[in-house]
This record gives sequence, C-alpha cells and structure tokens, in this order.
Amino acid sequence: MRHTIYPRACLFLLLVLLAACSTEQLPLTTGVDLLITQSGCHPMEWRVPAGQTISLKLSNKAGKDYTWILMGRPATPPFDASDAANIFFAQQVTAGASASVQFHTPAAAGEYQVICSPLDHGAEEQSGRITVVQP
Repeated sequence: MRHTIYPRACLFLLLVLLAACSTEQLPLTTGVDLLITQSGCHPMEWRVPAGQTISLKLSNKAGKDYTWILMGRPATPPFDASDAANIFFAQQVTAGASASVQFHTPAAAGEYQVICSPLDHGAEEQSGRITVVQP
C-alpha cells in the first residue's frame, strides 16, 4: 500500500508544480487603456491582432507630460534621437490630461517594444511589449 501512495503523491506534486509554472496568455484585444501615474505606466504588455485598428486611451495622472511609443525595431533605453527612425506610432499626453487615439498594428506577427517615457526622458522611462498575432 505504501509503495502505491508515494508515486501518486509525486505525480500529483509534479502536476501542481507544472501548472504553477505555466504562463498565462494575455487576452487578444483591440482596445488598450493605459494609466500613467507617479509609479509608471500600466499595463505595459498586450496581445493585439496583426493589421488591425487599435483604440488607445492614455490617462496621465502623473505630474509630467508623457510619450507612449510603439517601436518598429527595438531601442535600447534611454531612448534618443537615433531611435526616432524606428518609431511605428507615438502619442504624447500632457500632465493631468487624457488622449484617445487609434492606430493600426504592424502586419507582421511578433513582439514589438513599447516605451512609455516622460518628455524629459528621465530615469522613469519604461519599456514593455505588444505581442502582435495573426487573427
């Protein structure tokens, strides 16, 4: 009896550990609400369909003007003028304001870098990603 319980307990423990390690996939969305606060930009990761129109709402509750940037090619923070040619889409939002815009996602599936940064490009610059998938 003792020998049959031990393998079953090990199998159960292994299944629990594997379930805990699995990554949950973000839902596919065509609408993104981004909140900018003193602690940063939230969320900084999305899954979107390729070649589709995305509605982006930026709400800036921070005390600084911010820019949200979707890069066509990755940039290494801090973002600077040499990265400007690789911008796929960008939107500024002033302190205390909101902005609602639309943009088309890249046609090619893949991971694209997002930068959310105060206009002074200080240490608060954040980097995230948008995963573009074929619908």
